[in-house]
Amino acid sequence: MMDTGKQLTNFLKLASKNNGFHQSHFSLYSAILMCYTKGLCQNPFRVSRRELMKHSAIHSFATYHKCLKDLVSHGYIDYQPSYHPKLASQVTLLSDINANHEG
Repeated sequence: MMDTGKQLTNFLKLASKNNGFHQSHFSLYSAILMCYTKGLCQNPFRVSRRELMKHSAIHSFATYHKCLKDLVSHGYIDYQPSYHPKLASQVTLLSDINANHEG
């Protein structure tokens, strides 16, 4: 089980240095952390696009998918989409985001 407070702090420190990240990225990552906690801190966990968009206050599908893609490409999360209408997608919080961004 990871410390979500530390995870969020590390994310904010690193992501705030990225000029390509905007408020939507921060909101989406916060929503992901919230869903991780709600899911009893199991990693990986399942979550729906609808739930993440609701909790992050992102209203545009394009913005949601761009932010999700950016979080994956920068090594903050792993994302396995589900194309099944009743099965949520799988998200893995990458535990040591500091190590993924040093250098």
